[in-house]
Amino acid sequence: MALTSYGRKLLIDMPVVQSFDPIIGTNPRVLILGSMPGVASLEAQQYYAHPRNGFWPIMAELFDVDWAADYACRIDQLKQLPVILWDVLRSCQRQGSLDSAIYTSEFKPTA
Repeated sequence: MALTSYGRKLLIDMPVVQSFDPIIGTNPRVLILGSMPGVASLEAQQYYAHPRNGFWPIMAELFDVDWAADYACRIDQLKQLPVILWDVLRSCQRQGSLDSAIYTSEFKPTA
């Protein structure tokens, strides 16, 4: 373990994880920001893949999205809505899924 110049622990063997491309809906007016997908989402390569995550049921309540549909169908439904789903980190080093466990990160450009 080494220390960065900011005094935070940096684990050399900690994996660097990459986020997903944004999902951009039609005429977006709502921006839904996340930091970085969790372990379950990264393994499935799907936004909000953990079964206990409330994102899809909330989208069902707000926008009538069929949250029980397969992932590709849910994404198609999101693309018809006035929303953007975007994680602000391009990559990070993190053990587990918690934002508090992020050690290093790189932000995505805004445009």
